[in-house]
Amino acid sequence: MKNECVAILDIRSSDIFFLLGSKGVNGTFVFNGMHGEKYDGYRSKGFFDENSFRRAVMRAISSVQQSYEGTIGKIYVGVPSCFISVVTQGHAVSYPSKRKICKADVDALFESGLNELLGNGRCIRRSAMYFTLGDNRKYFSEEKLGGVPTTMLKGALSYYFVSESFYALITGILGEMGFSDIEFIPSTLAQASYLLPEKKREGYAFLLDVGFVTSSISVIYGNGIVREENCDCGVASVLVALMDELNIDFAEAEELLSLVNISGGSEPMGIEYRIKGWEKIFSAKAVNDIIKCELDRLCVQVEEFLRKDFREKMPMLASANPISITGEGVTYIKGATEYIAKTVNWMTEVVAPDLPYYDKPVWSSRITLLSASLSDAEKRSWLRKIFNFGGKKK
Repeated sequence: MKNECVAILDIRSSDIFFLLGSKGVNGTFVFNGMHGEKYDGYRSKGFFDENSFRRAVMRAISSVQQSYEGTIGKIYVGVPSCFISVVTQGHAVSYPSKRKICKADVDALFESGLNELLGNGRCIRRSAMYFTLGDNRKYFSEEKLGGVPTTMLKGALSYYFVSESFYALITGILGEMGFSDIEFIPSTLAQASYLLPEKKREGYAFLLDVGFVTSSISVIYGNGIVREENCDCGVASVLVALMDELNIDFAEAEELLSLVNISGGSEPMGIEYRIKGWEKIFSAKAVNDIIKCELDRLCVQVEEFLRKDFREKMPMLASANPISITGEGVTYIKGATEYIAKTVNWMTEVVAPDLPYYDKPVWSSRITLLSASLSDAEKRSWLRKIFNFGGKKK
């Protein structure tokens, strides 16, 4: 079967990226077009300027359309965690007699669980942390349930609701451009499924996405998100602090940040950073202290988040379940992962796509969304094939 090409719109807190791609060989991807655009961004309360976002989306899609010879149908939109509400639900369905579980039974379990959550808004996706049957054995994969006889199907389920304002904005922009077939995918769920191995997700896994304006911390279990929170801490807050404290402009702050590595201990007095383009010199200790002070805000958020549910288990989890860190902030702020590990007292590791040329955290959101979209398209294609009984009539 010919690989299907999908269109994705990846939305980050300072830029958007429109990409057309299909499956390659050995887990790689083939890119048929891509274009990124900067815009004013968003924070946890929403977009700074919706018109800036609108223009960026239209420019990115139009740029790819002009050089693409095919037709763009469905568009998969990655929904940032700021615009997602995760609701978890333990739910069970009993049967009058023992039966072999099929896909329809799993779908019915999800639908029945969702019916109990009426009034929560627009559900764009659902997934399961795990399933259990009458004998209480855990199943992390829906496929492994198929054909297993039981009198009861239970699930620890995760439902993902998109904010109505985000939904209306996206459908409005894409509708103006002639696109009505739109699928929404929670960005964090796509990242967790692709970046974190299945075995790691069979216990509590932690994902910290350090963005430009906002960052998010999530707990993942199996194939579902347990809980996540957002904070307005990222590269931008560090740059603003450098600008304010050192009386420099944005371009100077960016160059200065590119020189810094905060992974070591305290900096000896007398060590300096020099901005070549402007011939300005700054104390390394003063600069690093400013950066660390801003990162401390993020560390406090992460630590408070972890303590809410894992206070008693923290020592054990901290040594066995490292926080997986990704996002463009990992590239911008050298040594940030080491500093977070020391401050929070929790092991950290950087995660990124295991692909040639795209193996940097800045690509995590785009590649994981592409992978999730292709998986969706493949499932739909398979279902169409199943229901095409006999093909053409003679």
